[in-house]
Parts: sequence; C-alpha cells; structure tokens
Amino acid sequence: MSRTVVVLGGGISGLAACYHLSRASHPPKVVLVEGSKRLGGWIRSVRGPDGAIFELGPRGIRPAGALGARTLLLVMLGGSWLQMLEASGCVLSQKLFQQQAQEAVATQLGLKEPPSHCLVHLHKNCIPQYTLGHWQKLESAMKFLAAQKLPLTLAGASYEGVAVNDCIESGRQAAISVLGPESNR
Repeated sequence: MSRTVVVLGGGISGLAACYHLSRASHPPKVVLVEGSKRLGGWIRSVRGPDGAIFELGPRGIRPAGALGARTLLLVMLGGSWLQMLEASGCVLSQKLFQQQAQEAVATQLGLKEPPSHCLVHLHKNCIPQYTLGHWQKLESAMKFLAAQKLPLTLAGASYEGVAVNDCIESGRQAAISVLGPESNR
C-alpha cells in the first residue's frame, strides 16, 4: 500500500519538499495544500506604481500579519555608517533612521515618494531574523514531536533560515525525514 504525504503550504520550502518527495525511488502520493490563490509563499515579484520591480523573499524579516503582506521594501542600515553616527555623538532616533532609509532608497532605486507606512527598529549587532528565544522554542517543539512520535516535519523560513537557499534546503531535509532510510538509496 502506497503512503500519502500531505504538505501544508506551497511556499518555497513546501514546493521543494514536494519536488524531493516526488523524485524518490518509491515516491509517496504527495498532496499539496495551499491556503492562498498562488504558490510561492512570500517569494514573489511586485511592480510598484513607478514601474520598479521588488523581489520579496521569505518572510522571516517581515512584520507579521496584514502589514507584512503589504511590505514592499525592507531597508537594513548598519555597519560603519552606524558606528560613525554613534562615534559622532549623534542621537539615534526612529526619525533619523527613516530619513536615512528614504535617502538610500531614493539614491539606489530612484524612489522619491515617501512610504505610506514605515516601521523602524534598531537591532544592534545583529541581523533580525527571529525573536529572542526562537531556537529554544524550536528545540522544545522538535523534542515534543519526537517524544509523541507524531508524523510531522517542520520546514520553512519560520523555523531555520530565511534565505531562499535555506528554505529550499529545509524542504529537502523535510522530504528526507519523511522518506526515512529510502532517501539514502
């Protein structure tokens, strides 16, 4: 009797899992369940009103909820620029960061219009991907799944890595986990 594997979510990790499951030497029946009208999850191209095309990547660094769904551009500033501001005694404010981000977007992308919404956060000495305690929560969830012997594998930007290649690898690892020893053949 053939196994059926249900993949919840047609984002890049779910699509990668489906691909690797279907290429197994004895592939299971694969059912992909996607809640939106399109595949690809957070990865998509959006054309702005001035014709500029924005490539939206995995969701790990977007705001949650409806605002995240409408986020077209994320500007990350830091490095020597931030160090110079601090060394000069400049007050680090949300207004300053928004102004600097808008100047960078105007210079690099030619976008002169101010954003309709803007969220500014200062995360020193890091690249914001996950909230504090994320890895402990993930480890706890994985231990629970193993202890309960639940036939569930987690994959995607919400768990380990937010870059496209991380998401694809996450889907591949999920497929390997589901296939078990067969995946080594």
